Amino acid sequence: MSFSSSFSRALGVVICLAVVATVGAQNATSPTAPLRLVTAARQNGPVSYRDPIGVLSPDGQWLAYAAAGWVRVMHVAGGPVRTLGPRSAVVRFVTWLPDSRRIAVFANDSTGDNWWLLDANTGERRLLWIAPFASSAGDAIAADPREFRQVAWSPDGTQIAGVAPRSGGSLLYVGGADGGNRRVVASDYRLSYPAWAPDGQTVACLIMVQGRQRVSLPCGSTVTTDTLQAWGPLAFSPDGTKLYFGSPNARGTLDLWVRPVGTGAPQRLSNFARDTYAPSVSRDGRVLFGAQDYRVFVATVPSAGGATRQITTFQSETPTWSRDDRTISVTYGTWRRITDDARYPDIAQEVGLVRADANPPSSAPLSVVRASTSEDQGMDWSPNGRWIVLHSHADSLDDVWIQPANGSASAKPASRGGHETGWPRWSPDGRSIAYSAQVRQSQRWRGILMTLGVDTATGTVTREAKRVPLDQFGGDVDQVEWSANSDSLVFSAAEGLDQRAIYVVSRSGGRPRLVHRFASDQTFSGLGVSPDFRWVAFIAPAADGRFQVFRVPVEGGTPTQVTFDPSDKTQPAVSRDGATIAFTVFTYQMQFWMIEP
Repeated sequence: MSFSSSFSRALGVVICLAVVATVGAQNATSPTAPLRLVTAARQNGPVSYRDPIGVLSPDGQWLAYAAAGWVRVMHVAGGPVRTLGPRSAVVRFVTWLPDSRRIAVFANDSTGDNWWLLDANTGERRLLWIAPFASSAGDAIAADPREFRQVAWSPDGTQIAGVAPRSGGSLLYVGGADGGNRRVVASDYRLSYPAWAPDGQTVACLIMVQGRQRVSLPCGSTVTTDTLQAWGPLAFSPDGTKLYFGSPNARGTLDLWVRPVGTGAPQRLSNFARDTYAPSVSRDGRVLFGAQDYRVFVATVPSAGGATRQITTFQSETPTWSRDDRTISVTYGTWRRITDDARYPDIAQEVGLVRADANPPSSAPLSVVRASTSEDQGMDWSPNGRWIVLHSHADSLDDVWIQPANGSASAKPASRGGHETGWPRWSPDGRSIAYSAQVRQSQRWRGILMTLGVDTATGTVTREAKRVPLDQFGGDVDQVEWSANSDSLVFSAAEGLDQRAIYVVSRSGGRPRLVHRFASDQTFSGLGVSPDFRWVAFIAPAADGRFQVFRVPVEGGTPTQVTFDPSDKTQPAVSRDGATIAFTVFTYQMQFWMIEP
């Protein structure tokens, strides 16, 4: 399938009209507030990414945004885009300092999570904090700014407010950016997204109480009359009389809201089909917010190449084929990063089935395989068709689960103690399940290869999960498939931020043999293997700039491009007869909109 430029333009017009109508109808203080699209930040895949982050500078002139590990700055009127610093694996938080020149960034890189200070003009980068704040005689609670997850600067730049997670709650820090004149409070509640009032005297934040998140003013207070749930970040109006935040509507998606700091009714400012949230406000009253555009569908293409065919029209991804090739399993659900992260590991993803020959495309699952309050993904059938395995976060685990394919019994964990467990794959001989996982090693998380033994007659685990040794290998495993005779494993791996590779190794381990190495910054893009074990399907950027399906011989050689339509793909899966490749088609970006004063 493809999304034509005319469709994209029409969608933008519809969104713009919907928001303008909402702002005009509900914002009594600014009934004709102009709305303007500033830019859109594209992500490179639906898996292992965070929504792009955008923040308006205090002077209202600049937008700093982060996507796919990059931090970029542009003028809100348009113009060139400046890229700051090296790319990180994940950028988790971005905020401007009051001078509208420096930017604080919380990001993950090869050394772990770090706070960086970037100069928006020169691009200079340095660590913001390199050690815990020095203790003093009056300290009751130690403060380490490197553990902050979000921070906010006071309007005069002399103080910061920061929140850090702790067992059973949070720490709230309010004080000097150098650790002086500080107050550190331990809260039994989860606090997030601090925001300073313009007078520099009060800090607001979000607080999670009994599963509901609301505005806390002052930060840490549980006394509130708000009936609205709130999602961050928060932002005060320039005069300090209003607070902007995201809040769920009847559909469950987030709208942008504004509420008086004192008494008065809150007002809704947006009505998009997807989440609108993350407001930031300049001193002249401009309001910037993000609108998530996230769409995933499943399509197929002949393995030798040809026209793609869409088979779903609902949010669906990570396809795998049934043993008879009649149905395809998909992960489906809203998967909205801002709300799902707050409820982690309770993520809105389920597993269902669709017909492989669906015509017209399916608008809903044919049947539901597993629906729980946690993330469920990436299932696979046993060779005899009696069992399925899948990845799930149920019961606060992050592991491989197994259940009867007919749903006659509940799923049960087949592994224990996993971290970032990948999509499990059943060996053709039925004796083993292979999957990826992550372990802490050398100050960072490393992707490794795991297998466990299983009896397909009873669905019971016969051998506990163990690591497959990979000699002279320094990459991070992220997806695995089996060879036709079950004696080898094919896996994809990340070898740096922009380098990926495909390898083959014996099921018992050893030194992996390189099949193909290529440049790509799409993570967890998956791979598929032909049933005769002669070629591997993978995802890579093509000459048109889109992520396309390719195939390469298992013995190595020149890849062949399989798909050509102008849409981005990920997660290829080869049918059991080898004739067709299913894959996910995605659109994933954040649009940054400006409400002018």
